[in-house]
Amino acid sequence: MRASRLIPAVAVLCVVASGLVVAATSARQPGDAGKNDTPMTPPNMTPPPMTPPIMPEANPNAVPVPDGPVLERKELDGGLVIEELKIGEGVEVKPGGAVVAHYHGTLKADPSVTFDSSFERGEPAAFPLSGVIPGWQKGVPGMKVGGVRRLIIPAALAYGDQARGEKLPANSDLVFVIQLIDALQFEDIEVGTGPEATGQFIAVTTYTIKNAAGEIVDRAEATNPYVWLPGEMGTPMGGFDAMQSALSGMKLGGKRRITIPKDFNPEAPPQLKISRPTDQKITIECQLVAVRVLPSQPRR
Repeated sequence: MRASRLIPAVAVLCVVASGLVVAATSARQPGDAGKNDTPMTPPNMTPPPMTPPIMPEANPNAVPVPDGPVLERKELDGGLVIEELKIGEGVEVKPGGAVVAHYHGTLKADPSVTFDSSFERGEPAAFPLSGVIPGWQKGVPGMKVGGVRRLIIPAALAYGDQARGEKLPANSDLVFVIQLIDALQFEDIEVGTGPEATGQFIAVTTYTIKNAAGEIVDRAEATNPYVWLPGEMGTPMGGFDAMQSALSGMKLGGKRRITIPKDFNPEAPPQLKISRPTDQKITIECQLVAVRVLPSQPRR
């Protein structure tokens, strides 16, 4: 019973289907094969709206990479090329110093490939020159705060035969545009005559600390000098201690003026119970009244 009822239904479907095939076939003209094979919108129907492709959002904090004519150009030993795009008017960076800078790194062979850029992130980086590639160690000293410099760095002074991800293959010559925002500064007011602070040390100083406005915000008198512990002013990334670096080379009895950018003056651990301001730019005028050089740790 059920089979006999299905046969007529199947026959009807076959007839309808064959009619559709005939209709569809008759609608195409000779020579139309391969033409207009995209589905057509039925009459009296509005085509669906086009959906635009999803594009990555630009970082709203991004900073334009500075550019301009080359004011000065020089080549150093090893093939490092320095191009001055803007001469700064601030303090000059010393060899082995520490800086706050924007940078934009591309491949020399293909400038369209950006492998790292603080400009794109919209936030400058703070770091000691002792922790960067040789091309930076040689190419940044001499810059003044506010200046812009382009470094063309051969692979031997960059990462050599070490690849750094897909965008930075081995043996790549690099190009960096660097904008100097700030730098660790120090100068001797009076040179001491006693033992020298070298290596890792504990220093004891008197000091006067001023904020960026020149106001005195903290003091350490001779009756109650301050003990600077190694790592006390260390940055969260890399552990660079600006005060250890700035006091290094001082001799007992000497006086030094030190200006520390905000980026190198992070909040200190609460257990230290310090009174000086943190997370801001400060200038310290200090006198070294005692120093103890710590024994170097043997390498494991």
